[in-house]
Amino acid sequence: MFCRVAAKELSLLAPQLSQANVRLIGIGLEKLGVEEFIEGKFFEGELYVDQDMKTFKSMKYKKMNVLNLAKYMVSSRARQTIDKGKKLQVGGNLSGEKMQNGGLMVIEAKGSDILFNYKQENPADHAENSDILQALGLKAEAASNVEGQSTSDVAVTDLECQDACSMPQK
Repeated sequence: MFCRVAAKELSLLAPQLSQANVRLIGIGLEKLGVEEFIEGKFFEGELYVDQDMKTFKSMKYKKMNVLNLAKYMVSSRARQTIDKGKKLQVGGNLSGEKMQNGGLMVIEAKGSDILFNYKQENPADHAENSDILQALGLKAEAASNVEGQSTSDVAVTDLECQDACSMPQK
């Protein structure tokens, strides 16, 4: 549910990002649930699957243990996101990889500079749209509500993200 809520909220920026020639790219870590994710129209952007988790490892995204997960699942942030997910009727399940956190990066067009780097600590957390826009030097447009927001179809490619998100190691 947490990924779906975050994807819906991030997708609110899609029209503005498209207008500014900014690509919106999502990277999942397994094929399990992808069809359901697409059918639910949770993400409005390019979607890739990184089954080897090379991207997650290179970005040093944290993998939780059972104790961390239990602690985060009872946090107020988790309860708020679960409530939002219920209102949005995004559904969700606990199938597949549950322990891997993710993040969000805003990368300069040539791929040489990271403008914003958000690493998820709590699985219910996600980067704020206002922070993303600020990193891009864009002003927030009129506030939108994720409830009832329509999205376009999402294309999924089973790549290791080489074209979409590879960056030279520093």
